[in-house]
Amino acid sequence: MTIALTEPVDASHAPVPRNDAERWVFGQLYETLMRVDCQGRVLAGLAKSWEQGARDRWTFTLRDDARFWDGAPVTARDVLAAWRLRDSVLAQASAIVSDRVLSVPAPATPFQPFADPRLAVTKPAPGGSWPIGTGGHWVTGGGERGAADMLWAAPLPKVALPVLRLTMVAPNGARDALDEGADLLVTDDAAALEYAAARPEYVDAPLGWTRTYVLLSPGRDPPGVAALRIESLRQAVHGDARSAEESDGGHAWFTELGQCDLLPARDPIGAQARRHRVVYNQTDRSAADLAARLVALGVLGRGAVATGLAPTPFEAALRAGTEGAYVLRLRRRVFDFCRAALELPPWSSAGTIEPLVDVRSHALVRRGFPRLTVDWSGTTRLLPR
Repeated sequence: MTIALTEPVDASHAPVPRNDAERWVFGQLYETLMRVDCQGRVLAGLAKSWEQGARDRWTFTLRDDARFWDGAPVTARDVLAAWRLRDSVLAQASAIVSDRVLSVPAPATPFQPFADPRLAVTKPAPGGSWPIGTGGHWVTGGGERGAADMLWAAPLPKVALPVLRLTMVAPNGARDALDEGADLLVTDDAAALEYAAARPEYVDAPLGWTRTYVLLSPGRDPPGVAALRIESLRQAVHGDARSAEESDGGHAWFTELGQCDLLPARDPIGAQARRHRVVYNQTDRSAADLAARLVALGVLGRGAVATGLAPTPFEAALRAGTEGAYVLRLRRRVFDFCRAALELPPWSSAGTIEPLVDVRSHALVRRGFPRLTVDWSGTTRLLPR
């Protein structure tokens, strides 16, 4: 099966995705102890069962058939080793009961944090390429280091899944990918969606509102967002967008950071020293559209400019907090907002985060494609036949 993706996939990010393409790919490769489906129901993952124990702890029992790609059994020791790489606090508070049983402290919410991709069970691969996972597919070629134009992923033995040919195409090449026979295309390109609607062999499956764009500004002197009509920003985005004010579940997770035990933050340089511009990741088309519209609407006052930076300089500028404001893409749904807060720049709790729009991608699926399931976080997975 040929899978076309319009964003890069970087092996160094695995198993924690940073865009929709990585969310799709990593969803086939890596597993957590449990899953939460799109209805919020808890499903088994690497753990076959769990129960609440004494002193506010939970005990997880791993599946007997849980295996890494190399055939090695997954043990409780492997779980804690993987957690130490991405959540050392949780790993330190957990304990091995037996080879396949571990005891962990109960999270603030009953189950969801254990489905977080940060807690996916992996182990390092020889040569430092893709981390070895436990999912139904494993990467067999292409893209061993960094971003790749094409990857091959094969199903594990005795798993009734197809071989996947994963191709990365430019956002403006989404329609061409359909003409070239892609079996599944993940895209937010409106022209490609309209084109697919006239192709009876494709089914359009919206993937859910998984991303929220925000305007992040240092200090407590927020730019003039309050005077703007936020709903007008939907027209600035070429893909499927809606006002972030329509988000379900009440307040967005990034407005609740006061509940987290974060280090005290302060304005990094002060308002007078900041550059008079709205900065965005130049590889993110929606961020560019929003930044241009915000500047045109006068969000930073007269004379401000919208400036796109390459990913690495953008990350450096975001950490420094020296710009007037940043257009930033955040996950809309997170399993643990205090853990997610650690992905924000350290000065964020002393700044202002203004939600702008929610966006989503679509899966254009060729009829006859294997069945798909979508998790609560927007992760899409192939189901065995």
